[in-house]
Amino acid sequence: MSASSPARPVKAPTLDDSQWAALMTYAESNGAVMEGHHNTNRVVCLPATMAGWFGGCLGTPALVTVRARKPGALPVVIRMWQDEAPVLGAVRPILENVPCCLARRDGVAVHSYVQGVPLSLTCPAGEFLESETVRALAGELARMTRVRIDELPPPPPAWSRLGHLLGQSAEFLRTLALAADTQIRQPNWVAFAGLFASLGVEGRALIGFAERVPRLHDRPFSLLHGDLHRDNVILAFDRPKRPLICVDWELAMYGDPLHDLATHLVRMRYPHHQWDEVVEAWCRAMKEEGREQATDGVTSDLPHYVDFERAQSVYPDVMRAVWTLGSSFGPDELEMAALEVHRALEAAERPLRLRGLPKTSAIEQLILCWCKGHGARFLEKGPGAR
Repeated sequence: MSASSPARPVKAPTLDDSQWAALMTYAESNGAVMEGHHNTNRVVCLPATMAGWFGGCLGTPALVTVRARKPGALPVVIRMWQDEAPVLGAVRPILENVPCCLARRDGVAVHSYVQGVPLSLTCPAGEFLESETVRALAGELARMTRVRIDELPPPPPAWSRLGHLLGQSAEFLRTLALAADTQIRQPNWVAFAGLFASLGVEGRALIGFAERVPRLHDRPFSLLHGDLHRDNVILAFDRPKRPLICVDWELAMYGDPLHDLATHLVRMRYPHHQWDEVVEAWCRAMKEEGREQATDGVTSDLPHYVDFERAQSVYPDVMRAVWTLGSSFGPDELEMAALEVHRALEAAERPLRLRGLPKTSAIEQLILCWCKGHGARFLEKGPGAR
């Protein structure tokens, strides 16, 4: 399999109203749905007439992904840019196999489809990754540093004050922590404050983290993917030299590359004994890319970025665990949610200075109380049920 998106720069066509409406209708009727946390993706093979609207930009077969933001999705991520399309445009000259945005309108984007197999299917989270693949991933992260800041969209107001602080890593980490509080905790606090309070997570936890950020080595800033885990890495087996394709750039940002390494380490869920290998491969790739300064202070500073990733993750992990229980659930689902919440609390315990973590059995009761308070029904197992 291979990436269908062409290597040359792609100029997005302008579809008229009737073409756009026809494309949306066709995708809704014929597309294969792939649900993500933030988006609904429909992969569809376009008929020749529709493929022609894109002026030869599509390969054979003419596959596209119609990507729509979920209107009811919980806000549980940090976004520097709301629109992924200009980021993809800046990245494609460097990483030519990433998808390109062919058209977009009203929160819906049409991307070229990247054919291949997600890394998560061949090597699930927690499993040891082959050294060759580790080196290839490190190489992709290093190549991202080639994208210049003037090729990217301007930062939004919350980030613009970093414009004169490029390279000041401690200030970047503080800004990350405050952005997590603003974009993740605050929008959800009315609904979830009681649950977090019962779990021992205070409202100022992330602000306290920001206030405790120590002095860090200053590294040159660069483009960061922001979410490079096994579901976002596609293996294209007919490209032996560059088989890995990084997709889903909606959480990309510009900042300290050590943040991208930390996020990658945690979200890939490498076995802990493989972390040193990944860090060494990343340092080597950065030096080969001529970005040796990016490796300054790795040993001392990386733990602070790992701490941040685990600290901010407690919010999306807890909220998703209880949110996905839905309007009715049974004991098995409740137990799984409690285990996930306990794992998230354990990971965040030290960086957020949590005290007195509840046991899993207590977490089950706290979740049950919260869900019932929000109208959900708990389905007891009847006689004879497994």
